[in-house]
Amino acid sequence: MVKTSADTPSPAGQRYEAETAPAQCQGTIDSNQAGYSGTGFCNGTAAAGAYAQFTVNSQAAGTATLGIRFANAGSTGARPANLIVNGSTVGTVSFESTGAWTTWSTKTVTVPLDAGSNTIRLDPTTAAGLPNLDYLDVGAAAG
Repeated sequence: MVKTSADTPSPAGQRYEAETAPAQCQGTIDSNQAGYSGTGFCNGTAAAGAYAQFTVNSQAAGTATLGIRFANAGSTGARPANLIVNGSTVGTVSFESTGAWTTWSTKTVTVPLDAGSNTIRLDPTTAAGLPNLDYLDVGAAAG
C-alpha cells in the first residue's frame, strides 16, 4: 500500500540524484531552473511511459519512505505517474503544480523494498509526462 503526502521533509537516508547513474532519465538532464540539488535534474520527455528510474539499495526488507523532489509548472495541472517497485505497480503518485519550474516540492510515499538492490520507476500515465525530478531520498526499511 502506498501512502502519499505532499510538501513534507524527505526521509533521512540515502539520496539518489536524478541526473546521476544509476538513475535513468528518459528525457534530458537540465540545469536551467534554479533551486535543484546536485548538478541538474531530469526533464522527462512529455509522453506517457517516458519514465525515470532509480536503482536503490536497502539494508533490510520492509517498508521504506521515499521523498521525491519535483517541480511542475506545466499548464496541464497535475502529472500522475505509476509507482513501480521491482516490476510491480504499488500505486499512483500525483505531482501537482508547484506554480513555477523553480519551485521545488517533495512528495513522500511509503513502499515495500527487498533487502539489497531495488528498482523504483516513476512511469507517467498521461501525454504531459513527468514533472522535473530532482532526486529520490530513500529512508531505511522497517520490517
